[in-house]
Amino acid sequence: MPITRSRKAELIASYKEQIENSYAMLVCEYHGISVAALEKMRHALRQNDAQFLVAKKTLMKLALQEAGKPVPEESMIGPVGFVFLGEDLSAAAKVIRDFAKEVGEGFTVHGGILGDSLLDAAGALALADLPSRDVQLAQLVGAIIGPMTALASLVSAPHRDLIGLLQARIDKEGGEAEAA
Repeated sequence: MPITRSRKAELIASYKEQIENSYAMLVCEYHGISVAALEKMRHALRQNDAQFLVAKKTLMKLALQEAGKPVPEESMIGPVGFVFLGEDLSAAAKVIRDFAKEVGEGFTVHGGILGDSLLDAAGALALADLPSRDVQLAQLVGAIIGPMTALASLVSAPHRDLIGLLQARIDKEGGEAEAA
């Protein structure tokens, strides 16, 4: 039974909303995979703020165009599913990479979209090599605190040096330091 025009419009709007609420999208070919394996992958993706969706390619292309995103035509060959990634790109991409290794040739990442850029298969899988969101935040905090710590050390250095010099003089004279 064909999909009605109004249902197609609803699906396109739903896909467009998914695209706009995602940080990236991967296009994956799948075939010969059990429903149980796909459900296991979907569960792991949901835990990482991501979603796997099987959709008609023509409707997804229209939704991408409406959202102002590039359409990865070369990646949309064969039976494909779309993975919408949330804030932690690397965690969800790792789930996809591990699933692809687990099932073998039945699941292949063909490419994707990051922002307004198209990704080839290698670029899409490279997202899994990024540090996690928590690690990135820790690196940012370290980058901000590092210079401030160095500045505090630099400002306190003359006082520390003066105290050390006075203590050395007291020790040389054989006296004891008075309590301040």
